[in-house]
Amino acid sequence: MVYHEIRIKNGKKQNYLVYNSRENGKWIKKNKFLGYGDISKKKIKELKRKFELELITNINSSNLTQKQIIEIEALKQTYTQNLKKLSKEEFKIFERSFFTELTYDSNAIEGSSLSLEDTNLIINEGLVPKGKTLREISEAKNHIEAINFINAYKGDLNENFILGLHSIILKNISENFAGRYRKSSVRIFGSNAGFPDASKVPQLVKNLLYWYKLNKNKLHPFELAVVFSNKLVSVHPFIDGNGRVSRLIMNFLLKKKNYPWINIYMKQRFEYLKTVRQANNKNYKPILIFCIKILKENLKEFNLS
Repeated sequence: MVYHEIRIKNGKKQNYLVYNSRENGKWIKKNKFLGYGDISKKKIKELKRKFELELITNINSSNLTQKQIIEIEALKQTYTQNLKKLSKEEFKIFERSFFTELTYDSNAIEGSSLSLEDTNLIINEGLVPKGKTLREISEAKNHIEAINFINAYKGDLNENFILGLHSIILKNISENFAGRYRKSSVRIFGSNAGFPDASKVPQLVKNLLYWYKLNKNKLHPFELAVVFSNKLVSVHPFIDGNGRVSRLIMNFLLKKKNYPWINIYMKQRFEYLKTVRQANNKNYKPILIFCIKILKENLKEFNLS
């Protein structure tokens, strides 16, 4: 957190920007001197933004280059500025359109046969397309409900949040498994990926949440969101819904830090799954490069870049 602080020394007003962060149980404090006397609120806001950018682009990362971090920050800034230009009605239209596409693509990646138009009819018009299964209809309804749940949630990432999100994703589909860790082994059809024994899942999720607690103020927010999502899917804590839950949590973590949501397109499913498999082997650079590329495409599609 960065804030403006005024100090009086030898009768002179001194202006500082102060950054406080808690890392490994210790408070880290950084100061930047701005000058003497009165500084306008507009100038302070501009200097604060520059200081925040300076801090975040100097984060040490083994997975992101400084060039990539600067690119991510530029995308965030442009996105934020362009959103501010939208009227309330335009913003509602944007959100409705984006979240409809997000729901369509995320479910399609997992095998749903619903088209984008089918998805729109179900979640926005309350209509049921012909020839579609009850499962597919529930998947669409559940996904948009999960998005609404995320947008209304004010807390931090924890186990109850993860299980609550999963319970929404499998509502009216697999009630016996909704919001519960798997009790048996899982395999992905057509893949030789191996996942941990079911008995280890609860502790592995707790370990992952501890990793999040240790790293949430260390890693760049974009890296934190993408890596956590992929660490979770590598545990595969649920019988079904792992992919959708992991992508939603990625977007929840991005939203917490005011970064744009990412919609991974169905048309890029093969490339996406390839990078996920690499992430399963703790190689996170490909999935981060992929997500930066997708974010740029998302913003271009909605004229927000």
